[in-house]
Amino acid sequence: MTQRSRKLGIAAGGGVLPLMLAEAARAQGREVFIVGVKGAAGPSIEAWPHAWVRVGAMGRFVRLFKQAACEDIVIIGTMTRPRLRDIVPDFQGALLLPDFMKRLKIGDDALLRGVVEFLEKNGFNIIPAESILTSILARKGLMTRLAPDTAHETDIDIAIRAALELGAQDIGQGVVVREGAVIASEDIKGTDAMLIRVATEYTDASSRRSGVLVKLPKPAQDRRVDLPTIGSHTVELAAAAGLAGIAVEAGGVIVADREKLVALADKLGLFILGFPSPNEGAST
Repeated sequence: MTQRSRKLGIAAGGGVLPLMLAEAARAQGREVFIVGVKGAAGPSIEAWPHAWVRVGAMGRFVRLFKQAACEDIVIIGTMTRPRLRDIVPDFQGALLLPDFMKRLKIGDDALLRGVVEFLEKNGFNIIPAESILTSILARKGLMTRLAPDTAHETDIDIAIRAALELGAQDIGQGVVVREGAVIASEDIKGTDAMLIRVATEYTDASSRRSGVLVKLPKPAQDRRVDLPTIGSHTVELAAAAGLAGIAVEAGGVIVADREKLVALADKLGLFILGFPSPNEGAST
């Protein structure tokens, strides 16, 4: 059996990406089974062969994928860090809980590495979403009609350095820089909350857009899971925050529904730029 014909398991959080992935897999001739995380995945997964699992029920998680005869698994979709009272482990989850709690204190990436290791020990092959959704990653270069000016390019450079430092601490993947100053950094609440905070605290009455949002992966993260993502909602929030544009690492950030996102950015007057990986730049 070739990898393209093997049944695909999708561990689904929220947003459109799990469904986009399912559609792409079906177009390749693959059967799909979705396990939705309660409180994260939306009801639209119920149009597909599916089951639901609560946060912490790791034994059920494994059983569902094994019963569905899935070998390859993609972990995709938005997830907020669960509150302790929302974690209801089954027997296997209870055994893993002490280790997972230690990892959670380090950061989200450490926790995800624990989940991946657990699934791999149970015989699953964790694959990146872009192995199926081949055009999902940001491309290098300008995506919009509007381009950054020299001041924006300076802000982007500063934000890249700040985001790398933030990611090295396993805190977040996004930073907002305006006129040479870091005004917001992503934390466990995510990009949306950061942009809402910028809109509340840092916008003024001027109609001139300034500042940039930069997103890139954490330096040491497993790139099969939890790649940073931008979508149309990101563009809307960036516009509401008065930003001039968004810059993301080419090949390292998921762009959800690219055509819609770019059309919205053009309408709202923002630029979207894909910059080379900082590692690529360091090697030249």
